[in-house]
Amino acid sequence: MSRGRAVWLVMRREMNQRLLSKAFLIAQVTTVGLIFAIFGLVTFLDNDDPVRVGLVGDQPTNAEMTLEALAEQTETEVEVQTFDSRESAAIAIEEGDLDAAVIDGEVMLMDEVDEEVVQLLTPAWQQASLVDGLRDVGLSNSDVGTALSDAAPLSIEELNPDPDSGPRRAVAGASVVLMFIAVQVAGAYIMMGVFEEKSSKVVELVLSSIKARYLLAGKVLGIAVLGIVQVVLLAGSALAAASIFGSSALPALSASLLGTAVIWFLLGYLLYGAVFAAGASLAPRQEDAQSTLAPVTVILMLSYVASIIAAGEPDGLAAKVVSWIPFTAPFAMPGRIAAGDALWWEIVGSMAVTGVAAVVVLLLAERIYVRSIIHTDKVLSWREAWSLNT
Repeated sequence: MSRGRAVWLVMRREMNQRLLSKAFLIAQVTTVGLIFAIFGLVTFLDNDDPVRVGLVGDQPTNAEMTLEALAEQTETEVEVQTFDSRESAAIAIEEGDLDAAVIDGEVMLMDEVDEEVVQLLTPAWQQASLVDGLRDVGLSNSDVGTALSDAAPLSIEELNPDPDSGPRRAVAGASVVLMFIAVQVAGAYIMMGVFEEKSSKVVELVLSSIKARYLLAGKVLGIAVLGIVQVVLLAGSALAAASIFGSSALPALSASLLGTAVIWFLLGYLLYGAVFAAGASLAPRQEDAQSTLAPVTVILMLSYVASIIAAGEPDGLAAKVVSWIPFTAPFAMPGRIAAGDALWWEIVGSMAVTGVAAVVVLLLAERIYVRSIIHTDKVLSWREAWSLNT
């Protein structure tokens, strides 16, 4: 059997066995449903109810107008109602019709302290009371206006304004998590395939027809297709959900980001996937794999943690460093790309470095896999497998 046909047969078997399985289909439908549910929930929570304020008795002059002005500055919607007595306002608060009531311009009545409401009402009534105080000492309205304008807060000007920076940072953090999950799940599928073949002795029958390296190549390529389907499905669902629900994250999501996510998944998968297959081939049973795969798991988890930390400051030195380390780059660089902090030459250079590292790791993992896959009677160490003769 030719090399190409052998690899294709194994690849097709992996795709048919995993891609069309009920477990895979159910998992994907569930994941897509969760993505839409999360975007819908976030959109629902973003639609904050207005702050409802009740007024009882005499209030400082223009207190309501001052409150509305401050609310507009903080992009908060307020609704003001007038009540005849403290008791009626208290009943409205207890029934959930009011967030707070101001009694005679001196007391703020609330069911429980809400700091956001306090921070909105307090300066409004302080400013209105100050205006009344200045008028009481004899200042004219124009003098009061001049005094208040002189005490205006500092205005803020951005040198490089980016209204989408917040959503971009959120997408950056999410991309690290999703990329880690995609690589880990794909690696788990490879491990399951290797264990199934070894435990059932099927591998001995397969190796009587094709070479072990072709078996590994077909398995890695078949699961790669599975992983690409997952990444495209996850990213595409996020893009569709953001568009449907009008999410603030939509400006940070794009087709180009989806394309680079697929490339980075492939690099990360090739880097870790073959190593997972090699580690699994060292153990005759799945229960024995914990020790053989421990080094790979540690490296994967450390890379994930480092990338999560870097995603918090994607333009920082730590993020730039981990973007050039092959084992962390597949997780860290997509976050920096989503945040808009990666230059084109950094992306290309990091891809090249990671690609070279993936090829080297694939060759090393192939040596381990070819020498250990046929041994189904005992657990081999990495050194023992490396020293075996084919």
